[in-house]
Amino acid sequence: MLLVPTECEGKRKLYSFPAGKIYDIELPVPCNSKRYCDSSYGHGWLATMDVLDRGGLTITLVNPFRKAEAPIRLPRLDFKVLRKYCEVCLPKIILSEDPTLNPDSYVVVAIYKHVSELAFTKGGQKFWIYSKRLRGCLLTDAIFHKSQVFAVGKWGNILSFDINSKPIEAKILNPQECPFSRYADKAYLVESTNGDLLHVRKFLKDVDGDAYHEEFWTERFMVYKLVFNERDGSVVQHVEIKSIGDEVMFLGDDYCISVLASNFPGCQPNSIYYMDDCTKLGGARVPDTDSDSRPSVIGIFNLEDETITRHYSLNISPALWIVPLFNGLC
Repeated sequence: MLLVPTECEGKRKLYSFPAGKIYDIELPVPCNSKRYCDSSYGHGWLATMDVLDRGGLTITLVNPFRKAEAPIRLPRLDFKVLRKYCEVCLPKIILSEDPTLNPDSYVVVAIYKHVSELAFTKGGQKFWIYSKRLRGCLLTDAIFHKSQVFAVGKWGNILSFDINSKPIEAKILNPQECPFSRYADKAYLVESTNGDLLHVRKFLKDVDGDAYHEEFWTERFMVYKLVFNERDGSVVQHVEIKSIGDEVMFLGDDYCISVLASNFPGCQPNSIYYMDDCTKLGGARVPDTDSDSRPSVIGIFNLEDETITRHYSLNISPALWIVPLFNGLC
């Protein structure tokens, strides 16, 4: 489902993308011009980010599907400014596990996309630990996989982070500096339903030779299975996958997930559902001037024939993929 804004500030509703239906359930998810929201875990947890006037962010973990769960306030976090685009680089927030299951051991990671820096904190901790900035990696996504943090860059660089080391340092897992000959528009890490770690690369393809008009660009996705060396954990191979079978991926700037289409009626198997909350003109990012008025680009990419079913909807931006695991709100 998509978690979409409503006319009432501080409320959101659920939009079923396969059914094309908005459910008349308002959830308390505060988002406005100075408050941003990120889907951070697969059990309904969200991260709301407040931009402070004196600089920095306050981040609160909330679960609107569990009314009994109290919000979790995280320590103040620095934010970065991309001078090239004159905009704040808000981090992507990911959780290691459901905070209600292990309130003192869960880990939160903030990845500064395009700045190539990560920050880490643990349950009950009063501060963030920042990694060293990595030059040339252009990190775009991170994931918890088998008790480790993995990150990916536009050139296909795969990195791991030992969150128990001091200081926290990145380990580059690729034997070569640039595993791919061209960088991706976006790169994602997704855990398949059978536990494999998949590297998904998205490219913008100029179909009519007009690089300055977005309508002449189309998307293409390529999926690779990461094969690791059992001794040292390095990535020995990116194996291209032409089919993911019954699986369907949901990709976006927030939480990415892979599920079995057979468990979700209406979803197309062997497909990638994707969403972008920004536009591209000739491969350059357009500065975000009004986050509430940007159109969401929502599409379904079929891996078998590489066709795209594209949907544009102005009234659901900004929106978040979410998998609400509930039999009614509790």
